[in-house]
Amino acid sequence: MSGKKTGPVRLNIYIHDAGIRRHIKAAAAKKDVSISEYCFQAITQKLMKEEEMDHERKTTSLKDAVEKAYQFQRKAFKGKVFTVSSADLIQESRKDRNAL
Repeated sequence: MSGKKTGPVRLNIYIHDAGIRRHIKAAAAKKDVSISEYCFQAITQKLMKEEEMDHERKTTSLKDAVEKAYQFQRKAFKGKVFTVSSADLIQESRKDRNAL
């Protein structure tokens, strides 16, 4: 990284509805911030919410996947346990596949 300081980076937003622009301008004025600052805060909040939702979705889907795997295991193997390491089975399968 260089030691240079960088200033703000420009982001243009085109709004095709004058009413929306007036609404944004009024909301920014209520908070006593510029339109740019208001939009920056709104976008930042939206991004944080989306990241939280993505994290929750990933966590939920992982939990669901694990639960489905346990259900399959209970149904398919009826309490029986493999006596061979799954890692060994995968390694053996890869060797056989690569030998072809």
